[in-house]
Amino acid sequence: MTIFACVNTKGGVGKTTTAVHLAAMLAASHPTLLIDGDPQASAASWAAWRRENADFKSSPTTTCLVGKAIVSEGRQLSAGFAHTVVDAGGRDSAGLRSALLLAQEAIVPVGASNLDAAAMTDLLTVVDMAKDYNPDLRVRVLLTRLDPRTKDVIDMLVFLKEQSLAIFDTTICERVAYRRAIGEGATVHEVGKDRAAIAEIEAFLKEATA
Repeated sequence: MTIFACVNTKGGVGKTTTAVHLAAMLAASHPTLLIDGDPQASAASWAAWRRENADFKSSPTTTCLVGKAIVSEGRQLSAGFAHTVVDAGGRDSAGLRSALLLAQEAIVPVGASNLDAAAMTDLLTVVDMAKDYNPDLRVRVLLTRLDPRTKDVIDMLVFLKEQSLAIFDTTICERVAYRRAIGEGATVHEVGKDRAAIAEIEAFLKEATA
């Protein structure tokens, strides 16, 4: 059993997109629980839209938990599944900290701007505290919503390496296909129109489960 948490103290980094794609792809082969721990409940909305489409055959079981319930109830609920994915809220909160206590694998989606770098500094403080209670927590950074026309990613990679952070080889670009898929309760595979997006997500899944 593996418990993943998609976390960041900054919103707008593709956290929910990452979480629901990971959960949906894991659910294709194993019973998977998706915990929406974000008060905005975006992952739960995606799951509700998904249930309305009979063509989507494999779906994660989805529940909403807030605050400390993410670790207290989440630990019990996750015992019945091969995998659990937590979409934590996009700010430093009891929910985010609880997700880090529950998880074995923390995935940190992050953009390539100076604001993203500043937010990472705040998140790393929270992660360090979580490791006092969850010392086996593994943390990896996923560069997301990138604009391939800029060189910002190079500066961000330098910053992340200076922090001695593990970084996914896979990067996720800003693509219309992701927004369209989320709005339909789908994944980019199921929308099936953007081969580059599909390749990115498949590479991410392979790394995430390695």
